[in-house]
Amino acid sequence: MIEQSVEDSLLALEELVQINLSITREKDLHLLLDKILTAARKLTAAEAGCIYILDRTKRYLHPEVVQGDYLQSSVVPLHKVDLRPERRPNMEEIAAYTALSGQIVNISDAYAYSGFNFDDLYHRDRLSGIRTRSLMVIPLTDYEGVSLGVMQLFNRRVSEKGDVEAFPAKLEAFVRAFAVQAVVVAENTRLLAENRNLIVQLDETNQVLQIENEELRNRMSGKLKVDEIVGQSVAMQQVFSLIEKIADSTATALIQGETGTGKELIAACIHRNGPHRDGPFIAQNCAALPEELLESELFGYRKGAFSGATQNKKGLIEAAEGGTLFLDEIGDMPLKLQAKLLRVLQEREVRPLGALESIPVNVRILAATHQDLPKLIAQGSFREDLFYRLNVFPIALPALRERREDIPALVHHFIGQFSGQYGKAISGIKPQVLDLIQSLPLPGNIRELRNIIERAVLLADQDGVIEPQHMPGYETSSLPVTPLEQELENGASLKDIMGRLEARVIARHLQRHNGNQTRTADALGVSRRSLVEKLGRYDLRESSRS
Repeated sequence: MIEQSVEDSLLALEELVQINLSITREKDLHLLLDKILTAARKLTAAEAGCIYILDRTKRYLHPEVVQGDYLQSSVVPLHKVDLRPERRPNMEEIAAYTALSGQIVNISDAYAYSGFNFDDLYHRDRLSGIRTRSLMVIPLTDYEGVSLGVMQLFNRRVSEKGDVEAFPAKLEAFVRAFAVQAVVVAENTRLLAENRNLIVQLDETNQVLQIENEELRNRMSGKLKVDEIVGQSVAMQQVFSLIEKIADSTATALIQGETGTGKELIAACIHRNGPHRDGPFIAQNCAALPEELLESELFGYRKGAFSGATQNKKGLIEAAEGGTLFLDEIGDMPLKLQAKLLRVLQEREVRPLGALESIPVNVRILAATHQDLPKLIAQGSFREDLFYRLNVFPIALPALRERREDIPALVHHFIGQFSGQYGKAISGIKPQVLDLIQSLPLPGNIRELRNIIERAVLLADQDGVIEPQHMPGYETSSLPVTPLEQELENGASLKDIMGRLEARVIARHLQRHNGNQTRTADALGVSRRSLVEKLGRYDLRESSRS
């Protein structure tokens, strides 16, 4: 008898191993649960069974797999089980009790009092003509008690002709152990499925991000056609943001900034990205011509309009039809022409000198000035109504001294530009020269910097680098020795030199960001915690603020 029991146990274990091998190969969750239920019925000789799965909200159990003729053919479908706290009376439902308590429930006779509500089971039995006797309900939880759902097994029948038996108590531990292993496999399968879905979603999201990034690059650095505008500073990013907001419109913009800050480049950028991009971009400096000549240049004239007008001439406003007219240094435009320009902006038409009728025009007007127009208005040299017509969308360009972090990029941009223009393979610029350039006041802004680099490229040797002697107005002897060079000459160790250099860089950025640690850390590309540690190491805490 003992030998038979041992043999039965060995057969059961062998069967369990085969079942585990089978379920671990299954990747579809529903099919896996179906295999788990089949295996559990085989181990317990259950006539029928079902598995309820806990939903993501953990408020309901949903029937996922049903096996057995009388369950599958019943006109009374299995319903979801409510687990919400306000439905605690539902603990009379055996599936709810098992899921919430984590205990196996083993009923030998469903028709004997057990404290559970079996009304649905009784109704199903009446309709199917089958009498349910024994049932076992097993919580599907893993080793850490994480619940997947519950499994119900009905009517243990050892042989087809045999009577329904109660599920032996000794099977409970065996079935629970199997259930734990099955749940681990099922959870892993579900996680893999979810991960696959997440990967698909992530791929889709990445594709969207790539498209958005490409669009951003197109807007901000290539096809948004800011190819001639260099700058990653906060000040320039604000300018780029303004360009984005106005580019798709036909609004008039007033670009303000010091001489040499690149106002025409900004105007051209707005044009290239606007609805008039396929039309011409025409620029005219209002300070470059005397009043009479500027009038005829802008508005055109008809033959015989004045002495020397031997033929019709189309003005720049008319020539810019379907495109953009950029009026640089608008503050220098004479008052008489300001009135005529105001009419163009208001009426969208232009009357050439000597013409009897006006010509409708579809032109976007962009203007720029380095002057203080409100001050000129107060002095009576600029029309207030024209100012408001032009100042629909103001864009203020920062001076180069306000965006010194862009100087290295601008220097290398101009080196590449002029190296190609003059056929000279200039490989770069010496660090001390770059430091010197960054320390210059550069009142002429980008235009002055551009001229400095153009001259340096012309002076530099083929395949060489830009050196101190290539800087205008500076002799080699007049160049200051940098602190780094001085330390090298004094025989300082590399570690000390790098530490002092790091301290100087941090101090410079702290000063630039008014001691703000968070902004300084972002600018340096380090964590705030790392920055705080370095502030303590280099005794810079007094220069910073949280």
